[in-house]
Amino acid sequence: MSFPFRLPVFADGITACEQLTGENPDEVCSEKIIADNPETLILKKKQALSNGANMLFAPTGSAVHKRLEEFGLDDDFAEINRTLTETTIKAAENKVAVGGVVVPSTLFIMPYGRDTFEDVYFTYLEKITILKDSGAEFILLQNQNTLCDMRAAVLAAKAVDIPVFVTMNVNDDGISESGNDYIAALITLQAMGADAFGIECTDGIESLNRLIKQAFSHATVPLIAVIDTEKDSEQDILSLAENGASVFIDKSNWQNHNIFQKLSQTEIRFDETAEKDCYAAAIDCEAFFLPDNLDLSRPVICGYDMSDELIDLDDENINAVYLFLNSTDDATLLSDKATMSRLPFLIHTNDSVTLEAALRYYQGRLIVDSRCDIDESILKTLAEKYGAIIY
Repeated sequence: MSFPFRLPVFADGITACEQLTGENPDEVCSEKIIADNPETLILKKKQALSNGANMLFAPTGSAVHKRLEEFGLDDDFAEINRTLTETTIKAAENKVAVGGVVVPSTLFIMPYGRDTFEDVYFTYLEKITILKDSGAEFILLQNQNTLCDMRAAVLAAKAVDIPVFVTMNVNDDGISESGNDYIAALITLQAMGADAFGIECTDGIESLNRLIKQAFSHATVPLIAVIDTEKDSEQDILSLAENGASVFIDKSNWQNHNIFQKLSQTEIRFDETAEKDCYAAAIDCEAFFLPDNLDLSRPVICGYDMSDELIDLDDENINAVYLFLNSTDDATLLSDKATMSRLPFLIHTNDSVTLEAALRYYQGRLIVDSRCDIDESILKTLAEKYGAIIY
């Protein structure tokens, strides 16, 4: 998969309307204010262009149903998102690509909530469709915390055929607020077709540099670094490029032209033909780098009583659970009980519907038995769609 834009990328980080109005977001609907009075948005984006940005974001991040409902504006959801996108495109004057911003859904699936994965998926699909129809050339999934949200949004973006970037909020250890691991997310999402992946580190740019460097050896897509050119030192920012970042999102109020210029002159290390260490399965909190030959568990039949068996397998000398699925109910059980094991799963089923359900609802990267009695073309298509490994 080729990256659809020219590298390096320098983008402004004005992604929500409250950054433009300066008003208390609890008291006024900044999204409606900017949609009705776009002059501030146009000025800000033109200023970013003059400072060297070669990509812009429409500030659609906070234009979500829950927020607009608070101001009695939910019926204007589509129109506000459309106006903000079209206004940013107008400011870009066909000089640079414009992307739409999508933030976490705030929905929670089992065992953390009562929402379903399809609820999350269709929440993203609705907004991403509106943004694409409004002229957005790519989607930025911003400030993400859960692999469930990121997977659902990537699937939605791919369903409407629009490039998708992901940024994840993590701490010094590369862990999100919800306990998800950034390497596991990178491994899973790039296999699913995410076009770029990156991080915003809450513990500062020194930690960001270390995390980018660690991610680079596993990344088959460009890495995004979220920076602040008003606060971060020039040397630290330039080090990000040396460590492997090639997409830079500057969340400062006014982008630093000199730093953008110097970044444009640095060597971009991303090479889509380079061999990377990414032969790994994953759950939301861990990536499992696999040997060429797996030591599989004894066959496990998926069922309501398999929890103890999964727990016991953690103590055996194996590196994958060999799990048999017979129905879509089994696929649901796998997604519910996957956390009972700290091992990756190699799944076997002879039904393509069951296979897709398992791949869709498991929040990670699965391994699929190549001996499944499923047409080879179907097997490969499903594995590619969900980023699975065929073994």
